[in-house]
This record gives sequence, C-alpha cells and structure tokens, in this order.
Amino acid sequence: MEQHEDDIYYCNDCDSKVKGFHRFCHNCGAYLGSDAEQIDVFNNRYLRSAFIFYTIYLFVCLAVKFTNWFTSYDTLFFVEIFLALVTIYFAWINRKTIKPVLKFNNFDPFILIVVIAVAIVFSTVINISINQINISVFRIDTSLFEPYKIYQAPILVMIYSIALMPALFEEIAFRGVLYNYFNSFLDERMVVMITGFIFAAIHLNFFSLVWLVPFGILIGSLRRKYNTIWYGIIFHFVFNLTACLIDLHRAGELG
Repeated sequence: MEQHEDDIYYCNDCDSKVKGFHRFCHNCGAYLGSDAEQIDVFNNRYLRSAFIFYTIYLFVCLAVKFTNWFTSYDTLFFVEIFLALVTIYFAWINRKTIKPVLKFNNFDPFILIVVIAVAIVFSTVINISINQINISVFRIDTSLFEPYKIYQAPILVMIYSIALMPALFEEIAFRGVLYNYFNSFLDERMVVMITGFIFAAIHLNFFSLVWLVPFGILIGSLRRKYNTIWYGIIFHFVFNLTACLIDLHRAGELG
C-alpha cells in the first residue's frame, strides 16, 4: 500500500483509494500489507454498524414471521417502507463508499442478457421444483397471488411487493451497505460468502437455504466482479418476477 498524499493511501494492485486502517482493498480485495493498521475486529465500528443494521432487519423479519401483527399486505406495506427507509439511512451515512457501486460500472449488454437469462432459468427451476415438492411431499398448493386478489390492481401490487421492492432495497442492504461494512476489514471473497449466508438466513426458512445461499453468493460475485450492485438488482428482480409470472400462470391470470 502506497501513500501518495497526506492520509490518502492507494492499493498497489488496482490503485484505488483506501483508508489506512483497511487490511484489504474494497475494490479488488488485495491484502494491503503491514502498512495497514491491524484493527481489533471486535472493536471495529464497521462491524458494530453491520450488527446494528442486520439486527434491525432480523427483528422485523422475526416479528413478521412469528407474530400476528402483519396478517395482510396492508400492514406488510408499512414493513417494506420501514426497511426501505432504514436501508436508505444507512446507505446515506455511508454514501461515500456506496456511491461507486450505485453506478453501472463496466456495463456490457451481453453480460446483462446473460444475467437476465440465468435469472429466468434459475427461478423457473427453483419455483417449479418447490411447487412439486409442496404438492407431492407436504400436500399443499401455495399461491403467491392469493393474498393480493383483494386489491384493485392485484398483479401490479404483487410485482411491486415481491419483485421490485426486494430486488432494489435488499440489494442495497446486503450487497451495498453490509457488503461494504464487511469489506472494510475482510477479504472480499469472504465478504461474498458472508453476505450470501446472512442474506439467506434473513428469510427464516431452513429449506430455502438450499437455493438462497447460492443465490446470494452468485449476486455477491457479480458485485465483486463488476463493482456495481445493478447486475444483482436486475438478477434479483428478474428472478422474483419470473416466480410471480409462474404463479400467475398457474392461477390462470395470464390468459
């Protein structure tokens, strides 16, 4: 790690600006060497911030899953807005590190097409498999669309709730805010794994870990490789949108 000017350090591998106490480059993941201050992880303010942020998310998700407070989308709507505001707040106070990944860096139409195609295939395989397991093993036939039928534009509300909001704000939360917190003191490959696991865990469904963990790791890998969260947002949106369309087709809502 080289110091080019007062208090400004640069990674030897990619020449990105880094802080003196960082042990790994936030851009390329390279070890910064002995010049970086060996911080105490347990007294690290980034780790504390990550813990607070994730705890808020986890508490809200636990309340939704294990209480009767949120029995309709009318109440879940406010949960979505609350989590979105929490995410925006943490992103704002970390805007200097979040801003670079909010840009569509290294945009490539071919990569975008591949991301969309993989998301469609992945979602189709997962959702058809889950439906078959639910019917053949658990003798239940669940519907994503059913809770939204009471609204005037149920399909739009469903897509907004299931596809748009999670894709946008979960990616800002996990591949933006939390990713950057962990990336300040961990190797970036480890950050991809950690954020993938905690993303899967927040869904509070043990069986879904089978596909949610690879899902999170894949999106984290896109974040690491292209230094942007937009490929992940698009992948997440298309994945969830495909799930919605499959469910709508099964419900006979697409004609």
